[in-house]
Amino acid sequence: MRAFYVEAEFAPKKGYPLSKREEETKRSKRGNSIWKNIKGSVTDRPEPKITDDKQVLLRVGVAGICGTDAHLLKMDDDGYTLYDGHSKYPIITGHEFSGEVVEVGKAVTRLKVGDLVSVESMHWCGECDACRSGYFNQCQMLEEPGLTYDGGFAEYATVQEKYCYKLNDIEKFYGDKMTAFEMGAMIEPVGVAYNGLFERGGGLRPGGHAAVFGAGPIGLAAVALLKTSGAAKLVCFETTQERRDLALKMGADYVYDPIALANEGVDSAELLLDITDGRGISIFAECAGATKATYPVMAKSLAIGGKTIQIGHTVGLTPVDLYPYQFNAGMISGSNGQSGLGIYRDVIALMASGRIDMLKMATARVSLENIHEGLAMADNRVSGKVLVSCRYK
Repeated sequence: MRAFYVEAEFAPKKGYPLSKREEETKRSKRGNSIWKNIKGSVTDRPEPKITDDKQVLLRVGVAGICGTDAHLLKMDDDGYTLYDGHSKYPIITGHEFSGEVVEVGKAVTRLKVGDLVSVESMHWCGECDACRSGYFNQCQMLEEPGLTYDGGFAEYATVQEKYCYKLNDIEKFYGDKMTAFEMGAMIEPVGVAYNGLFERGGGLRPGGHAAVFGAGPIGLAAVALLKTSGAAKLVCFETTQERRDLALKMGADYVYDPIALANEGVDSAELLLDITDGRGISIFAECAGATKATYPVMAKSLAIGGKTIQIGHTVGLTPVDLYPYQFNAGMISGSNGQSGLGIYRDVIALMASGRIDMLKMATARVSLENIHEGLAMADNRVSGKVLVSCRYK
């Protein structure tokens, strides 16, 4: 089969303390400290086989390109990947994907051949302390398709049944299999936003005002979810015009370039207070990872009982003025991942009822053979979601 295969050299940096798991399994907790001379290409790979009675074999339909997929291929001056997360190579990458079940293991009971499914990207064990406490995305034995074992940038993939969610209702609603595949490939970023807003942050009381920082795919998903959840006034801050336009399409009422505002001498916090008649923002979705710039704005425009949800990844320390959070009974919640807790089930229900239309954020579609073009688009900080068609036969 054809697949996008990524290889790298296991070369821990001098002074980097390898954990026992890193030594034994040759995976990294911090990829940029271990993986060197990384390269990826579309090539022929053996077609995967079911090796566990609870696995299913998928003919991959569509895979979404995440910024991570592009970032891990970039290298610093010493040849180390710039991606600092959980990873293991060589591997078929791609962690946002959907497909059709073409074979089932002997112990599979919920899925059958012909079902269309989307696949979680955080594969929790169900047995560690984190999982047993309901924190599936913090699993201590986490596996990730496309990062620690073969993922969806391929014609076929094998997955445990428990990580698959049926897309049949989406196909029924739209009357089109390819639409179901495309929607299914976007459940992962929508699920990341959903996990932050509702599971970690506790959600928005309808009638509250909301603001989203960053209009990449996760920020755009946050806009769609907040809109359908009853945000009274929904504001999005984004530096690129193309993504500001996408934010409007997804449901934002106001969009602003924070850099342009600053250059014009406009205080973003005062702007938010003016838009909300002094009430402030009930829920912030920080999807930009630009925390040094966003936290001062959020602290000064926080509504009573307001919430800040940290979804975007950031590097280094961020000074935070905690007094406004104390004075306004505010809250800051950290969020990572999208698995478990019925998140995929509920995102699929929203898609299958037409309450959210994530196709609006798909800005490009490429074939697997042309995935390098898609990776470049996903990395340009202008595109919405770039989708890869993996179906050949």
